[in-house]
Amino acid sequence: MSADQLDTVQQLADTALLAVEHGRNVLVRCHSGYNRSGLVVAQTLIGLGYDAPAAIDLVRSRRSPWALNNRVFTQYLEAGLGVAQLLVGLDAP
Repeated sequence: MSADQLDTVQQLADTALLAVEHGRNVLVRCHSGYNRSGLVVAQTLIGLGYDAPAAIDLVRSRRSPWALNNRVFTQYLEAGLGVAQLLVGLDAP
């Protein structure tokens, strides 16, 4: 993902977090429902106080063991999206 795409993931997670904090139900869905939506949901869980491994495990236990099977996405979560965004931005022209 590009730095801009990671920024969008963070914005979506922030929006979902705000809705959850206000007692709303939130549906996050991508084409297959495994990686991109899992990334947004896991980042939302991190915003709720979960650490990255716990958020990843929760997404997998509730969605599918194959959710977040993109190792780069789990690395983004483990490093923190802000850090990942900065690192990915270093590769940009």
